[in-house]
Amino acid sequence: MELEWGRADALVLSARDIVVVTHVAPDGDAIGTLLGLGYALRRLGKHVTLVVDGRAPAEFLFLPGAATIGETLDNARTDLVIAVDCGDEPRMGSVGAQALATGAPVINLDHHVTNTQFGTVNLVVTAAVAAAEIVYDWLPRLGVLPDYEIAVCLLTGLVTDTLCFRTNNVTSPVLAKAQRLMEAGASLHDIVQQTVDRKSLATLRLWAVVMPTMHMEKDGIIWAVIDRAARARAGFTEDRDGGLVSLLISVDEANVAIVFREKDDGRIEIGFRAVSGYDVSRVAVALGGGGHALASGCTTDGPLEAVISRTLGLLRNSMLEGTAVVP
Repeated sequence: MELEWGRADALVLSARDIVVVTHVAPDGDAIGTLLGLGYALRRLGKHVTLVVDGRAPAEFLFLPGAATIGETLDNARTDLVIAVDCGDEPRMGSVGAQALATGAPVINLDHHVTNTQFGTVNLVVTAAVAAAEIVYDWLPRLGVLPDYEIAVCLLTGLVTDTLCFRTNNVTSPVLAKAQRLMEAGASLHDIVQQTVDRKSLATLRLWAVVMPTMHMEKDGIIWAVIDRAARARAGFTEDRDGGLVSLLISVDEANVAIVFREKDDGRIEIGFRAVSGYDVSRVAVALGGGGHALASGCTTDGPLEAVISRTLGLLRNSMLEGTAVVP
């Protein structure tokens, strides 16, 4: 599908009040892209409202402006909505639903192969390593040069979604973009230290509680469970797994890693990771989610044990049929 850059440019240039929203339980790419695009739009003289359910996670408060991100629109005037790093409308959460209810046109800016193309204009670039890369490529069209704030935010998106440029979709042009963001003032060292290299004490305590639930199957599936009791024992209050699924996929014998996380409302969030050659996005889509071949997720109704059984069954069937393996 051909990208409608011209229509997106026109919507931005004609709008005065713009809402930018990203997905629930935001990661570094979501927050970095949200902030980086927000700064760029303000350079154009736009009134910009940045929102996400639950505000920015504590680990990303080092980013300039992160503390100002809101979690509700409060009937704010809206001429245009831009959704970043959201594969579908439900992924935008409650505040996203508020934004959509305004009836304003929507620019859907994303890089997930499972994106549902829900925007008035869709800037879905599945070859991009991060949503931040799409914003970087959009800046020249908007007539905006990366300054310090934009550079720090977008480089954070690139770093976190590529695991510090270690994923299999990183190319020399991606590294060149990172270099130009560094030349604009962003510190790769500082960003890596604040994101990839750091874990909270509560995260380590959570892992200590959860590791006894880890299962390593003969077919290369490794999985673990974070239920509400485990989070309570560890004193872990964040709405995420602390990166456990990424740790599990680093196991030598693992082909696919899964973490099942029981939310406060009883729903189950499932995170998938896979090594090169596998595709977990199809299973995530079958469970109502989406993502990339090697990194996907979804949220589904419980109970927990039933979700675990269904998920493992779908994944094993997919592997037997060959659809969980990239040809």
